Amino acid sequence: MNHNQISGRLLGPVLAGFFIMGFCDLVAPITGRIAADFPPEMQGVVSFLPTMVFLWFLVLSTPVAAWMNRWGRKATALVGYVFTCVGMMIPWAAGADCRLVWYFVGFGLLGIGNTFVQVAVNPLLATIVPGERMTSFLTVGQIFRNTSLLLLAPLVTGLVAWSGSWRLLLPIYAGLTVLGGVWLQLTSIPEPPRREHTAGLAECFRLLKNRRVLLSTLGVACFIAGDVAIGYLSVRLIDNPSSILTTTGFYACRIVGTLVGAWVLVRFSDVKYLAWNMAIGLVLAVALIFVRNEVAIYAAIGLLGFAMACVFATFYAVATKAVPERANEVAGLMILAIAAGAVSGPVCGAVIRATGSAHAGMLFVAACLAYMLWAAFRLKREN
Repeated sequence: MNHNQISGRLLGPVLAGFFIMGFCDLVAPITGRIAADFPPEMQGVVSFLPTMVFLWFLVLSTPVAAWMNRWGRKATALVGYVFTCVGMMIPWAAGADCRLVWYFVGFGLLGIGNTFVQVAVNPLLATIVPGERMTSFLTVGQIFRNTSLLLLAPLVTGLVAWSGSWRLLLPIYAGLTVLGGVWLQLTSIPEPPRREHTAGLAECFRLLKNRRVLLSTLGVACFIAGDVAIGYLSVRLIDNPSSILTTTGFYACRIVGTLVGAWVLVRFSDVKYLAWNMAIGLVLAVALIFVRNEVAIYAAIGLLGFAMACVFATFYAVATKAVPERANEVAGLMILAIAAGAVSGPVCGAVIRATGSAHAGMLFVAACLAYMLWAAFRLKREN
């Protein structure tokens, strides 16, 4: 195919994959509602629910990237859709009063499925867009991912008002996953030739000798850890039932940020834009440690969403352009870095229990932003 032309027929099902990617991020804000169904002595265990999602990125991302060389990117994504759908339905099928273990099992399968999806869909996008527009289109993909997260709070609020429970969200998202899988299956997408030799774990990690790949991989780790922490903390910064709407503001502003970024990144340096946004984000995170006014909290969380809009796309594109012939292995490393989200719930939960304040947990977010700001300057120098 002519890589100067981008087919909307091919782009549609791939961008739908980005929408489905966002389903794993529902776990952090929903954990607070799940916690309300269990006694205080179990709250520490409940805080590990996000860990069950992100743990699998650490365990499976590089093996999946290696297997993808044989299976193909589309087939790998479809396997992920199956796991995602099953993971959503297990807690739903177990019933409203189900034991906590069913949430761990379901969210664990959701994490496995999301690992497959994220490893496959990012390089699948690379097959249908030209390399010089990769950062911009990855940013567009993030718009679709953030849209699924933007819908979370309104859906939960509406479902609670209608049925008294948020749990209908699970079969709704499972159904959307099935539709996305059927659409992708029915679309013929050209892919690179499959390789009989699959890169092992050591071979994937060898790419970290490239400084740009290393800085970008750690940058993605800090981005995901900070992002999950914001989802975990934002609903606790305001003490009222509507606090989940902070996630709506966060992802609405992130979508605005991705739209702005899609325009900016075509015209200006991606790492320079990253540095400016991380500097603003760091100031906002530090401010949220001290701010108690509800309006100011909503505003700061929203602006933080804008600042973090293009982070993943920038780091991913920088790493891919550093070693373009190893795109599958780079995808494995980038998705492995998403495992850093596993530490956010336990760390922030421990800080809250130790200090009695959710605001103190923003120290963790600030530390993640500080690294990303430093990495942006180093990448700019490497450029």
